[in-house]
Amino acid sequence: MKHEARFVLGILAALLVLVQGFGNDALGQKRKPVRPRGGITQRSIDYSRFSHSTKQHQESCKSCHSAPTPNWQKVRAFPDVADYPDHDSCVRCHRPQFFKGAQPPICSVCHTKVSPRHDARYLFPNPRRPEQFKIEFPHDKHQDVIASWRIKSRLPGSFGSSVVKSAHAVTEDKSYNNCTICHGPATKAVAPPAGGWMDSFVPPVDAFKSAPEKHDACFNCHWKTEQPVRDNCAGCHKLAAVRYATVTTPVRISLKFSHEGGGEKKNHIAECTTCHINITKAASLRGLRPDVPITGCTECHNKEGLRQDLSKELAALDQNRTFACVYCHTSNVGKLDPPASHYLVAERPAIKPRGQER
Repeated sequence: MKHEARFVLGILAALLVLVQGFGNDALGQKRKPVRPRGGITQRSIDYSRFSHSTKQHQESCKSCHSAPTPNWQKVRAFPDVADYPDHDSCVRCHRPQFFKGAQPPICSVCHTKVSPRHDARYLFPNPRRPEQFKIEFPHDKHQDVIASWRIKSRLPGSFGSSVVKSAHAVTEDKSYNNCTICHGPATKAVAPPAGGWMDSFVPPVDAFKSAPEKHDACFNCHWKTEQPVRDNCAGCHKLAAVRYATVTTPVRISLKFSHEGGGEKKNHIAECTTCHINITKAASLRGLRPDVPITGCTECHNKEGLRQDLSKELAALDQNRTFACVYCHTSNVGKLDPPASHYLVAERPAIKPRGQER
């Protein structure tokens, strides 16, 4: 009996092992592919989307980008990075993806049509794609350079030659804080915000100042002498934490202000730092906002014997709590409670915010 019992137990153990084996095989068919280190499978990578945040894409910029690119004379009036990197920059790491089928997805990163017979590329940079970089521009350092030109401009030939035709113009005493070297009068209308202009108020072209959009404003100095030079892209372009859409419409609290306005005498045309008192000290564009205090306006617009624009609107608000201040603002801003600084400048006691009168 003992031998028979052992024999039966052996048969049962063997069957159990077989059942477990079949069960493991069945489970194995349902398992997801094992992920390599880094948590990414080959199947999960979308090669039609390029990102500089990928670790392997964070080498030195000049390992892929050349400055200037061979096509610069066709698309720019100055030497510039005006095209995507050559195929060699992709193939050295992505040969399997580059030659995968007749229409490799990786080619759609640059090319408008993936085909051996078409080599047309998207505009560089592609305006339809979210931005991956933010610009690091130190106003403080550039302010020091501009200030030094006031002295240099008195010496013959002090500027020397430049790879790019210089846009710098030093004139009389305005050279000290001459922000207009980079920020001149706007020459084209800005795009309206989503939903259209508030109150149907369309600001005139000269309401805004221009801002550098291309490298020509930078390469006057940063081509090969002053760091960051042409192949040190990371000196200005800092990888953003998340991609973002380019803002094409300037954001302004006092939309009705015009830089070239101020009546027939164009009283708004003055040294920029007369009103922008802190921007020239800013070391970064991050968090930078127009820093014009209310006192920059009330020197003319709330002065005894001259104009009383601020006081008139505050008085109107006293009489009608639904009144919107629209001399400087559009109604979306003008219907808000004026800040304490407005009452302080007008030498009036601040009233309680709307809804808290009781």
